[in-house]
Amino acid sequence: MSNKRGFTLIEIIIVLVVFAILATMVVSYTGTSVTESGRPLITLKDDMALQGVIENICAAMDANNNLAALRTTVGTGSKNNGYGVYTVIHNGYIKFNTTNYNEEADTAGSTGNDGMDVLKISIKDASGLILTDFFVER
Repeated sequence: MSNKRGFTLIEIIIVLVVFAILATMVVSYTGTSVTESGRPLITLKDDMALQGVIENICAAMDANNNLAALRTTVGTGSKNNGYGVYTVIHNGYIKFNTTNYNEEADTAGSTGNDGMDVLKISIKDASGLILTDFFVER
């Protein structure tokens, strides 16, 4: 009678191969969820930074109440100024009235009984999020 104790080399190799196959399946299943789990937080941070820019622009409008000055300060193109980091998509006057909507790119229209001049500012951040706000003089 032979006293057999332990596992043979073949048994150990088979167990290791099965474990490797299962580990590969688990990593491939959960791999993208682990690596992409931080993306919502990064997006939220970018969103809040752009919201901060809009809030700074609103604070400037509240302080000065001057559409022309605000339009000049916001500017065009990519900016990194006191408001924050942003790219201007639209910075122009629009006019709402009872019959139509009209965008006037460079100058404010006359304020009269037919409508109200409104400064439309649209900005975006590096991730492509776009925020639009409308301003009127009080």
